[in-house]
Amino acid sequence: MKKKLALLSVTVLSTTMLSAMQFETLGYKSVAMGGAAVASSSGSLATYNNPALLAKAKYDVEVSLGAGASYEDFGAGASVKALDDSGFLDTIDRVSNDINNVSQSDIDTLIKGKNIVLDMDGDAVSINPQGYVAAQVSGFGFGVFGSSEVVGSAIVDSNHNLLMIEDTSNPGTYLTINDDGTTSTSTDTATYQAQSMEYALDNGLTYMDVTGIVIAEVPVAYGHKIELSGGNLLVGGALKYMRGYTYTEQYKIDDSGSADSGSEKKDKTSSTFGIDLGVAYEPSFAKDLTIAMVAKDLNSPEFDVVDGSKIKVEPMYRIGVAYNIFDSLEVAADYDLSANKTFVEGTKSQMLGGGVNWHPTSWFALRGGLMQNMDANDRAGLIYTAGLGFGLKWLQLDISGQYSSNSTTVDGQTVPEYAKVNVALISRW
Repeated sequence: MKKKLALLSVTVLSTTMLSAMQFETLGYKSVAMGGAAVASSSGSLATYNNPALLAKAKYDVEVSLGAGASYEDFGAGASVKALDDSGFLDTIDRVSNDINNVSQSDIDTLIKGKNIVLDMDGDAVSINPQGYVAAQVSGFGFGVFGSSEVVGSAIVDSNHNLLMIEDTSNPGTYLTINDDGTTSTSTDTATYQAQSMEYALDNGLTYMDVTGIVIAEVPVAYGHKIELSGGNLLVGGALKYMRGYTYTEQYKIDDSGSADSGSEKKDKTSSTFGIDLGVAYEPSFAKDLTIAMVAKDLNSPEFDVVDGSKIKVEPMYRIGVAYNIFDSLEVAADYDLSANKTFVEGTKSQMLGGGVNWHPTSWFALRGGLMQNMDANDRAGLIYTAGLGFGLKWLQLDISGQYSSNSTTVDGQTVPEYAKVNVALISRW
C-alpha cells in the first residue's frame, strides 16, 4: 500500500469525467494573496491571469520563472494508511495458503480490514504540480504554463462484501468468515464469484482508478489601454497552443500491478488551441482602483483519452478587484463566476479569496490572504495564504504557500486537508 500511495501522488482519477480543470492559482502574488490576480497581476503573469493587465505593466520587461505543487486529501490518505497498517491484504494471502489454520487474530484483522475497504469507496487524493516561465515585454506577453489535475480514487464494489477466501492448495474450496467471527467452509463457487471481496480484489472489481491530465500552454497575449472620459478601459486576449497528456489505468489495491493484464497503451498526447479574453476598468474618480474580469478557454478545448473519449476544458470566468491604498499597500480579491468541474466526483471548484501586498521598499514584499472553495462538498475549509519576496529589481526571490484550516490524521500525524507551495524568480528592467 505504500507503493500505491506513492502512485496516487503522480496520477489522476477517472475517464468517466467528460470535463475538468479548475482555475489554477498560479503566480507568486496570486498564491500568497488568497488567489487574487485578475485585477492585480499586471506583469508577466498577466498572460495567464488576465491579459488585459498587460496594458498597465509597470516595467518595460518582466520575466518570471516559478514552480510549485498542491495537494488535497479527500479521505484517501487516512484510509490507505489504515488499510496498510491493518495487515488486511497480507492476512488474506496467509489465510488462503492454509484455510484450516486461521487464528482469532487473523479473523479480527480480516473483519476490520473489510470494513476499511468498504468505507474507502470514493476516497480520493489530489496532487497538482505546476510550473511556468513567463515574459512581459511592454504590452505583450509570452510564456509556457504547465498545469495538471492529479487525483487517485478508490472504487469499491459494495456487492462483493463477503469475507470468502479461496484455498490456493485446493481451488474451489472456500473459507467464509462472518461478521460475528464464526467461520465455515464450502465449495460454493457461484457465491464466491458473486459476493467475495477477495474475488473483487483479484479480478479488478474493487480497485484504484487512476488517470492523469497535464496541460502545457504556450500563449501569445496582448493588452491595450483605451482612454475614456470616465477612466481607462483595458482589454486583452491570448491565443495559446495547448499540448495535453492524458493517462488512465486501473490498479489493484494489493499492489500486484495493473488490474488489466494487457499491454495496451494507457496514455495519449494531443494538441489544440485555446482562447482567453480579459477586460479591466480604472475609473477616473478612483485612479488606484481596478475592476476586472477574465474568461479562459472560451472555445472549450478538448484532449484525447486512449479509450477514444475526450476530456473537455470548460470555459472559466473570474472577476476581481484591486486597490492601492498607499503606494506600498495593495489589497485585492477574486471570485469564480463559474463552478468549475474537477476530477474528484461530486466536487467543483468555485473560489473566493483575497489578500494584501505590502511592499515598503523595492527589495522587500510581504503578502497574506484568505480563500475558500464555495462548493458545498468542499472539505478543506478556510485556506490561509502567505508569501515573502526579497531581492533587487533585477533578481527577486518569492516564496509563497497555502494551507487549510481543516485537517486530517495520517499515521498519527495531523496534516492539513489542503496545502500548496510555490517558489519563483522574477527579473524586471
